[in-house]
Amino acid sequence: MSRIFDGSIPVLEKALDMYLVRHSIISDNIANAETPFYKARQVDFEAELARAVETEESGLSNSAIGGLSPQITQDARSELGQDLNTVDMDREMSKLTKNDVQYSAATQAIAKKFALMKYTISGGAGGN
Repeated sequence: MSRIFDGSIPVLEKALDMYLVRHSIISDNIANAETPFYKARQVDFEAELARAVETEESGLSNSAIGGLSPQITQDARSELGQDLNTVDMDREMSKLTKNDVQYSAATQAIAKKFALMKYTISGGAGGN
């Protein structure tokens, strides 16, 4: 059985923020695909977010999730092109699509959570 106030809303909120940062970085990579010497960047946060959730669940910290910030690094899997640009358009478009799906899933999860809260507050009454 799922609890309403299980702490998932702050986690989903932080994930949504991180997905937006990732979207911005991927968009920058795509926009600079033809820029000589541009180095593709990436945003990784899932492992850190998982650690922050574990830390909060263990009671060691109440602000581990709130203090989390995205780690923006150069994409180590990128290969240099003739113009020394490391953007691979196929990979960036794939990352953009994956990020969009993850953002949509997190948005739906938080919407369901709020709908459950609304249902509970209204006493389970149907209608408006």
